[in-house]
Amino acid sequence: MSQISIIIPVYNDEKYITETLDSVIGQTFSDWQAICINDGSTDNSLKILKQYAKRDKRIQIIDQKNAGVIVARTNGINKAKSPYIFMLDGDDKIAPTTLEKMYQAITHSRGDIITCRVMQFGEENGEMLLPAPNKLNMSKTNCLVNAALMRKSDFIACGGFDERFSAMIEDYDLWLNLIYNFNKKIYRIPEILFFYRIKPKNLSRNQQKRKTHYDLLMNILYQKYPMRKWRRIKNVLLYPQRILRFFFRIQNYKVKILKIPVYTIRKYDTVISVGAACFVPDVLKELKLRDFSGPFDWMYGSNVVMRLSFIRNRFKNYFDFNDFEYVGPNPDNGKSVYKNNRSGIVYNHDFPTGNFKDVFPDVKEKYNRRIRRVLKHLNSDEKILLVYSELGKTGDKDKLIQVINEINSSYKAKIDLLYINHNKSIELKKYIKPKRISEHLIYAEYHYSKYPDELGQARRICKKIVKRVAK
Repeated sequence: MSQISIIIPVYNDEKYITETLDSVIGQTFSDWQAICINDGSTDNSLKILKQYAKRDKRIQIIDQKNAGVIVARTNGINKAKSPYIFMLDGDDKIAPTTLEKMYQAITHSRGDIITCRVMQFGEENGEMLLPAPNKLNMSKTNCLVNAALMRKSDFIACGGFDERFSAMIEDYDLWLNLIYNFNKKIYRIPEILFFYRIKPKNLSRNQQKRKTHYDLLMNILYQKYPMRKWRRIKNVLLYPQRILRFFFRIQNYKVKILKIPVYTIRKYDTVISVGAACFVPDVLKELKLRDFSGPFDWMYGSNVVMRLSFIRNRFKNYFDFNDFEYVGPNPDNGKSVYKNNRSGIVYNHDFPTGNFKDVFPDVKEKYNRRIRRVLKHLNSDEKILLVYSELGKTGDKDKLIQVINEINSSYKAKIDLLYINHNKSIELKKYIKPKRISEHLIYAEYHYSKYPDELGQARRICKKIVKRVAK
């Protein structure tokens, strides 16, 4: 059984359906079925659909008398066997990674309705600027197009489409039903993954009927979802607060008057873990810093200099497929350990047992996203704190000073390294206060020797050190 069923109603789309189906066949995510509903087309649409169905067994056809888009989509969804459905019109297109990224988002609980940024093409070109798809904005206007990924079970539970909206805005009604009556969450992937065709007005069914039906249907929506009105009233009540924020606000940890920064609340904009992922997420939450654990947590057994060297070299050759060697299981977590003899990197985190070349590509994309985020910050005007917590080893301070200085000369941001070193002579619950020993290196020591018995205490100590430095 496929994971995603793509529902494609087709009505006289012979000019466009080949582009649509080519974009579906070209997906990087291959576990899909496409159910194409020929809604009584009078042109060659059905013939083209049959040609594609012969080429690709994942494409199925429903041929019906013209009944409208709601009936066509509903018939397609009823036939769908997949747990997830994706609705796509027969004249639009999707990017090659659309299904892959939407599937990752919904299976990782980012939302119940997964949408994306939209690019218009055809009679008009340019990005479709849609408001953020929250409940307040959805009360005013439809903030997403019909091409979104959702669970088939959610569609069935909410009753599907309302036949009163067969002329238009049927998708808007569906989204309002899901978010207001079933408390479903919309998540928009911040990438352009969907291409919405703007056809000449005389060719668009929606445009032909808009003037006649729009006002009537919007009145039905107001009656059907009275909570939309209360959302707007609440928004009006917030106007005094917004006026006040124009004169005085705290934003990005800066005090601003008339939007001009006059005071910085903290020393750093971003904290990036170079090798302390066990505690940094907690610190970020407490400090309300806006970043993350870095892309280094799978570099099993590598030291701080090697990790910093990759930053200095802008992650050149960070992933090298050549010359793999299976080392064995990691005794700490049971994951498979692989070594790249050419680069010296030892791979461990997130790698199951098996052929390394098979499991590596998905993990590579995950960490490439993290790398892009790291580089984005390093190339900004931010003040950044890199954090590394050593276990059982003593780093070369002179070498660290050299590398962190080279990193600062390579990037636009102002970058400090907080190096928290292991010292057995220190009492377990104590630490040596962090001290700046060079322009960009801050040094601290703590005690941590036994894994996992002392992990909890080590986390608490490291949090204290990072908070002390970052604030």
